Amino acid sequence: MSLAPGARLGPYEILSPLGAGGMGEVYRARDTRLDREVAVKVLPEAFAADAERLARFETEAKAVAALTHPNILSIHDYGNQEGVVYAVMELLSGRTLQDRLDSGPVSQKRAIEYALQVTEGLSAAHEKGIVHRDIKPANLFLTEDGHVKILDFGLAKRGQGVEAEAETIEPASRRTTAGEVMGTMDYMSPEQARGEDVDARSDLFSLGVVLYEMVTGRLPFEGKSAAELFAEILKTDPVPPSHWNAKIPERLDEIILEALEKDPSLRYQSAAQMRADLRRLQRDSSAPSAFRYRSLSGNGQGRRPPGRTSPASRRRLWIAVGALALAVLGAAGYFVMRAGSSATSKTAMEDKAALAQASAPRYSIAVLPFVNMSADKDQSYFADGISEDLLNLLARVPALRVAARTSSFAFKEKDVGIPQIARTLHVANVLEGSVRKEGDEVRITAQLVRASDGYEIWSQRYDRKLTDVFAIQDQIAADVVKQLKVKLLGTAPKARETDPKAYALYLQARQLGYRYTADAFRKSDALYRRALAIDPGYAPAWNGLAGNFSNETNIGLLPNDEGFRRAREAAEKALAIDPDYAQAAAELGFVAMIQGDPAGAARHLQGALAMEPSDLGVLSSSATLLITLGRLDEAIAVEKYIVARDPVHVVSLYNLGLACLWAGRYDDALSRFHTVLTLSPDYGSARYHLGVALLLQGRPEAALSEIKREHIEDWRLMGLAMACHSLGQNSESDAALARLVRLDKKEGPYNIAYVYAYCGNPDKAFEWLQTAKKYSDPGLSEIPVDKLFDNIHGDPRWLPFLRSIGKAPEQLAKIKFKVALPGEGKSSG
Repeated sequence: MSLAPGARLGPYEILSPLGAGGMGEVYRARDTRLDREVAVKVLPEAFAADAERLARFETEAKAVAALTHPNILSIHDYGNQEGVVYAVMELLSGRTLQDRLDSGPVSQKRAIEYALQVTEGLSAAHEKGIVHRDIKPANLFLTEDGHVKILDFGLAKRGQGVEAEAETIEPASRRTTAGEVMGTMDYMSPEQARGEDVDARSDLFSLGVVLYEMVTGRLPFEGKSAAELFAEILKTDPVPPSHWNAKIPERLDEIILEALEKDPSLRYQSAAQMRADLRRLQRDSSAPSAFRYRSLSGNGQGRRPPGRTSPASRRRLWIAVGALALAVLGAAGYFVMRAGSSATSKTAMEDKAALAQASAPRYSIAVLPFVNMSADKDQSYFADGISEDLLNLLARVPALRVAARTSSFAFKEKDVGIPQIARTLHVANVLEGSVRKEGDEVRITAQLVRASDGYEIWSQRYDRKLTDVFAIQDQIAADVVKQLKVKLLGTAPKARETDPKAYALYLQARQLGYRYTADAFRKSDALYRRALAIDPGYAPAWNGLAGNFSNETNIGLLPNDEGFRRAREAAEKALAIDPDYAQAAAELGFVAMIQGDPAGAARHLQGALAMEPSDLGVLSSSATLLITLGRLDEAIAVEKYIVARDPVHVVSLYNLGLACLWAGRYDDALSRFHTVLTLSPDYGSARYHLGVALLLQGRPEAALSEIKREHIEDWRLMGLAMACHSLGQNSESDAALARLVRLDKKEGPYNIAYVYAYCGNPDKAFEWLQTAKKYSDPGLSEIPVDKLFDNIHGDPRWLPFLRSIGKAPEQLAKIKFKVALPGEGKSSG
């Protein structure tokens, strides 16, 4: 039955057709009572003639309508007008996952995000006893604001074997007719294909098929006929997805194959169980946390670790959640053209002008990653390691300004000229070269180039034995200092030497640590230990282990007490071997800071600054400490210094944005976050913090728009609760907060506390603050500066609580800590 525009079904006026299939036809319609557009599905005439079927439809429609879940298509109404049975649903804007897959596989990151949202919807439905029975890409809708909606929940016919009707509504371009089974059967569980009764586990099998297809672009079971496909589903084990896509990690293989177990008792037993594994994978493999700088492996330009990617630790002060720094490696050239283009504030214009200015400091240099010329392309870690250690050597020369590793390495394998690189990094000189390693023979070539005219100031080739690699590094560093004609620079620094075999293992371990995944850390730890078995006195390897232990604790691989104890012990061994090792001292300061000992952190970091005043890792940890002490203006000055030396590092910009947000400099914060999103549109939590800045600026509508685009659920829920509260949308605010509490009550009490504080419920806020104190939630580090608690600052309970955790203003004021910015005539403290 087809309806013409203008036809009426109850209060619903038909506007235009949307699609059709074996389950009927779908129309765009207008609800004349509420003056809103909806989707109306007109069900097949057989429904009206089958009383039992109609009764089941009505029962299931009521059950689905009661779900009101963000990942399930909402059913508003249903009716029967003179034998025409119809259902009224929300009208969506976007496309189905099938439409998306028609253009190829999706990224692993997106596939996991989509699958997580589907498990959220399935979990809610399964708890109500509702099984979908037809999960497939055509029934998963991708909305324009990033949500996945499960379509036709409860409307699909119960599984009846290979003769079951394909009952799902699809776009007219991919219409299926009653009795046509291939479109649905591709995703059927074995028990559904056999015509047996199905339960929630059948939906999880179907989701496993969808996830397989998303990451490989093909189905796990294929046949030229229904009979062949039937046999594949019942008898053939699927080929692991990584067979088709080598980038798929082993853990994702395991999750998909567990979902595709033919025996339901061996399959995931609940959507919640599958969701938990997907969330752990998302945490470990995508490492969605950005980070401040810190020394991972004795290199002063190392990366500050992300916090644990559990909901609680994703909001800690000393992390900035988002994409890995490795993601910025593709942004170098883009940054020159686009940085700050989304923002128009004075700060953004100043940044752009600073990057473009022609007169870089005379004594400034960028060390580009040396090219691996070895026959074995797996030796690239060695070439990168040589480059990085040269950079770190030169960074120890006080009067020489050296661009940070993350910015220099952003140009690896990029077709960008030296003048453009120099302008972007604001340096006057560039060191580049190549490494060829064959057996124990090493050839290193190096060229020092003046950026202004491309003139080669100096070049040299070194043919040595591997045992001489440290002498080569020393010689290159000395030659660079000499050729820059700067007696002012002082004596060239010396490399820390070790056995060549230990050094190779150390370089491999350091590169693996940068990947920030569970598997990479496990391999990195083992390589550091092998290096230390060869040379127990090699301080950088001990410090590399210390950094790994901290990071493994941050992402939940080690318990807090054990992980930070091991980190502290390894850093102490490094410092015992080399008392002047600034990165090890900074590691101890970092551990003390996150364990609630700011005074101890100040002692360690003050010592590190005395040893390496220009080390960006030491400076970034120092900025974090300044923030925890409530000294935001000083912290911002340090963060700006870091950004000037690492201008294409998204994390540097993000951390500066956070400091500006906490300082109440909302225009500056918005500028930084806009720049971050220009460079990395999927940078986790950037949308949330952009929304918070707008919220605190008194712009709740704009805040809500940004927060809805945040792809990390925990952040999105926090933002929704606060923004909806500001807009008087109390039911929506309460729903978001209730879900946040369900998800994070054990892991994010600090964050739940500030949401309650912002929403004007001080009793609940203090209740959750006590919980945060009980569990030593590291988020409490930021409480002195967190503006989301402003509403309860006048409460008589506020100062006593701060005193109970050592964060009262008078307590923090007693901690002495000074940061001098090298070569800029400024100091903080």
